[in-house]
Amino acid sequence: MIVELVMYRLLLDETIAGKAYSEDVVYMKEHYIDSILDGFLPTGGWTVTAGATGLNNTTRFIEAGGERYVLRIYETHGDEEKVRYEYSVLQGLQQKQLPFRTPEPVPTLQGGTLLRAEDGKLAALFRFIPGGTPALERETELHSYGQVVARLTQALAEVNVTEPPAYRPYYDIWHAHSRCRQPDVLSFCMSPPAAFADLKQELHSLARELQRLEDHVPQLKQLPHQLVHGDLNASNMLACQDGSISAILDFEFVTYDIRVMEPAVCLADFIRPGAADEEIWRRIPAFAKGYKSALHLAKEEAEVLPVLILLRSLDVFLHFLGRYWDGKNEAERVRNQIVQAAWRAEWLQGNGNRIVEAVLQ
Repeated sequence: MIVELVMYRLLLDETIAGKAYSEDVVYMKEHYIDSILDGFLPTGGWTVTAGATGLNNTTRFIEAGGERYVLRIYETHGDEEKVRYEYSVLQGLQQKQLPFRTPEPVPTLQGGTLLRAEDGKLAALFRFIPGGTPALERETELHSYGQVVARLTQALAEVNVTEPPAYRPYYDIWHAHSRCRQPDVLSFCMSPPAAFADLKQELHSLARELQRLEDHVPQLKQLPHQLVHGDLNASNMLACQDGSISAILDFEFVTYDIRVMEPAVCLADFIRPGAADEEIWRRIPAFAKGYKSALHLAKEEAEVLPVLILLRSLDVFLHFLGRYWDGKNEAERVRNQIVQAAWRAEWLQGNGNRIVEAVLQ
């Protein structure tokens, strides 16, 4: 069995930053991955190559019997029902004739789709999909991005899942993280601890936006709802060499939500601190043009895009704040999200109407 041990040594984000693995730890990682693969692949003799370790999952690339696979280990939860809901959606999408690929789970040797590793974490194996992370720089790439998002929306509207969704809609924001109860979050924002004291102005702004959001919820609940991916960005897609989107990945957070939340998540990613206005306004219309080539939003949907873009930012802020309170990430990661969300809120005040116009034109 060949395992690229050097790659394991490079994954320092899985240990304390800056500390190299000992030989014992490398062996333990090799044994750990092998014990999972034994439940999926009958032949052995596989090759394991390290992939990315993100905030939600650890990834390994597998070669066995002339086939390529991707192993995913869930890092944030061990809830089988959440993963089974995701897989039900993926199975529904496999029945559609789509112009892009979606993940295809590999069954276990026992006929299931999930295994529980020796440490209790859930693991799944998928067939490998070739492609690279899209740059989303050229107009043709942005057009393809928008078009694929719209076509995914159309396909998800036709997928029927009998199980209840694992996640709540974005607008149910006080359930974004189990630790983030409304009184605690507002108290944190209004009286930040020492590690965040210099961001008091930004946190006060976020407290105001969180309270204003509640005024929009009744309106949001009246908009068209359906299944949405909920986390579409460059890291969850693959592209061909010409930049066109060839696959959509990671449906972990798929749920029943407002239809227009899907493009709102995508647009939010274009609006970042440090991005020049001309760059933002080059991307938004190109994406919108691609989206409209496949699907037109109703006027009332387009008009709430600024609210939903900010909602995405607030949701991400709460996600990382909850992880910080759980001891799962450092204060600096929360600080970054505070700065981004506050900056985006201010930017949207002056540019929100222009986004609506770009989508409706």
